[in-house]
Parts: sequence; C-alpha cells; structure tokens
Amino acid sequence: MGLCRRYARSRPEAEDMFQEGFIRIFQQLHTIEQPDRLLPWMKRVMVNTAINIYHKNHRLQAETDYEAAQDIGTDDHLETLARLSADELVVLVQDLPDGYRMVFNLHVVDGFNHPEIAQMLGISEGTSKSQLARARAALKEKLKKLGIVRYEHS
Repeated sequence: MGLCRRYARSRPEAEDMFQEGFIRIFQQLHTIEQPDRLLPWMKRVMVNTAINIYHKNHRLQAETDYEAAQDIGTDDHLETLARLSADELVVLVQDLPDGYRMVFNLHVVDGFNHPEIAQMLGISEGTSKSQLARARAALKEKLKKLGIVRYEHS
C-alpha cells in the first residue's frame, strides 16, 4: 500500500491501485517458479499497475526542455529525504504534478534509470530527466515552506 500511496494523488486512488494490483497478482501467482522472487515480482506488478492507471487516467505533461532544467541541483535530495518521516514525504510527493510524481517515484524511490522510465511512461529520456529535475525543485520549494532550508549529512 505504501508503494501505491507514493504513486497516487490521493488515498482513494492508492486504494484502487492496491486492489487492482493484488487482483493481477492473484491471477498470475501460479506463474511464479522461484518463491524467492515473489516479493520483487509483486513490487513490479504494483509499479506496472500504478503506471497503467496513470496512463488510463492522466495525460502526461508536455515535454520540457532538459537543458533548461539541468541547472537545478541533483544530489541533495538524498539528505532531504533522510530528514523527513515517511508520511511527510508521501504527502509532499503526492502533491507533485502527475508527471513529476511518477518520474520521481520511479527514479529516486524505485531505482529505475531514465531509459527505463522513458520506455515505461512513453516519454523521451530528456523529458524524464527534466521532470525529475523539476520534481526535485518543487520538493525543495515545499521543504523551504516547511522551514527546511539546509541539507546536511548527519
């Protein structure tokens, strides 16, 4: 459910994702040959379900200029994430525009690279990079409003 909450705009949407994902999991459970691969497979099914729902319900944001977004910081998001509780982060991420939220979750949280994200979402690599940079900038702005303005290693 945590994974679905990160990808959804609201709790009801996350609940719908969760239910649809588990229906798919139970329908295909018999195809698992290696029991030790069950959890990674389930995660992948849930991510794919979130992407499918995204495609079904939302239009992707227009392509943006990657070069214009390159100037936004790239590494300090890790320190920022370490200072927030999981619930606070979920709320901040849920408030991002749809395209930003999807790319942020896929790249930062789930570890997919830009070519993989581009293929999954049907966008260019440049758009994936740009949306990630803009998501980071939007999160920094939200953090600034919460009074978090410095990002240091503990």
